[in-house]
Amino acid sequence: MQPAPRSLALLFGSLAVACGETTSPPIVAKPEAQENPVAPPLAPEMKPVKTEAKTEPKPHVPEAALVAAPSEPAAPPPVVSQAAGPAFFAVDKKGIVRLDGGEFVPLKDGPDELIKNLHIAADGALWVLGFETIYKLPKLDADGFKEVVRGDFRETGTIDDFFVVADDDLWVAGFGGVSHWDGKAWTREEKPAIGAGDDILDGIAVDREGKVWIASSNRVHVKDRGAWSTLDLGKIKDPLFMEGVGRAADGTVYALASAALIKLGPGAADAEAVKIGGGSVPSYSDLALGTDGTFAARNLFDLVISTPKATKVWRKKDYMSEGVRALAVDASGRVWVGGEIGVTILGPGDVKVEWPSGSVPELSGEVVGVAVAGAGPAVLPATGPVQTGGLKGKLLRGGGPVVGVEVELCPSPKLMFTKTPCADSSVKFAGKTDDQGEWKFDAVPLGAYGIALKSEGKWRITMGSDLGIEMRRGEVFDVGSISLDK
Repeated sequence: MQPAPRSLALLFGSLAVACGETTSPPIVAKPEAQENPVAPPLAPEMKPVKTEAKTEPKPHVPEAALVAAPSEPAAPPPVVSQAAGPAFFAVDKKGIVRLDGGEFVPLKDGPDELIKNLHIAADGALWVLGFETIYKLPKLDADGFKEVVRGDFRETGTIDDFFVVADDDLWVAGFGGVSHWDGKAWTREEKPAIGAGDDILDGIAVDREGKVWIASSNRVHVKDRGAWSTLDLGKIKDPLFMEGVGRAADGTVYALASAALIKLGPGAADAEAVKIGGGSVPSYSDLALGTDGTFAARNLFDLVISTPKATKVWRKKDYMSEGVRALAVDASGRVWVGGEIGVTILGPGDVKVEWPSGSVPELSGEVVGVAVAGAGPAVLPATGPVQTGGLKGKLLRGGGPVVGVEVELCPSPKLMFTKTPCADSSVKFAGKTDDQGEWKFDAVPLGAYGIALKSEGKWRITMGSDLGIEMRRGEVFDVGSISLDK
């Protein structure tokens, strides 16, 4: 579980999305999975196992695009088709990439680092939260973003999560509290006014009646008719550490805790635990929500896909479970998993497609967010072989080379470990510095890496995951000198 605040991706209508901020993704809303959809074409090098019997997909009812006043009943939303749509990936240090028509296309003018959240809203636009700026891709086939609004530390504090009602109705949560953008100015409410005290805020959602729901460290708060209250979660048995809050496609609001999924509303006293399944010792960190009781949740390293009819568990060894940063579920029933070592697409049923880092150049690096429109791409492009390059650097102390230092390279060297920082990584390299204090690794898959050094008998992490971003196929990239004097 990561101690840092987590952002939360949300879904409107028939669109499914997700994004993560650091080591794991947030709650994600998704449309109802079809019972027996047709599996899309797979990359030729992948081996699909089996698919379930095929039936015609069933349309579902999306959430309303506008927030109704508390005193007014929500209008019946229209039925929309489960048409194919593009997929979007947030790649740290690179930016947003769209997959559509079998091609990966980097988009212009959006954030390229510290991407915290992305989702496709009711207006059909892709929204992205960068470090302190909210961007919008006006149409899903547009080639670039436009900046909608920036946060100001004095007005919003940090922005860690956001929820889009409309262009002039944005809600954000962060270190300073909750802020609202009305198209002209920010209005801010401090955490003590919410009831969160000094807690970290871990998610925000606005329901159809206009109530604002916030998750703090171990509590949930709601603003109803202008007043904040804190929910009584005493009947939820397991100890709670909140991971996020979000609204599903059917309008239901959920909070994800480390040991429970909690259905919220319609009133502050109506919270109840929802059974997810997939293990006797729950430790949830990531979730994709769907209508009609369908969930995709990560429990430790296992991924649980649960529908009212069946539950399937993808074990750690069965998919690229390392460093998962984002989850999304499309309307055809596929679960999209983004992480440090590539992208995996699971389902329907036992079908699996994996794109390891380096096999798709545009996605090489940490995939920290995923958003999928409708049923997702009708055709998944074939991936080529994993492209590799090389990394080298030099260790110095007092300006001179340091000889014989043990060096490990992997996507994210662990701060807590039993053997070595990279021992449990599926992509790892190990060696020592030479008589010039230099280290070098060849045939490294294109991607993002961190480095660990054993100095004075102790391992220490000198770079978390910033190395390798500028690697090129067949070339050795020099990361420069690292001083051990610090």
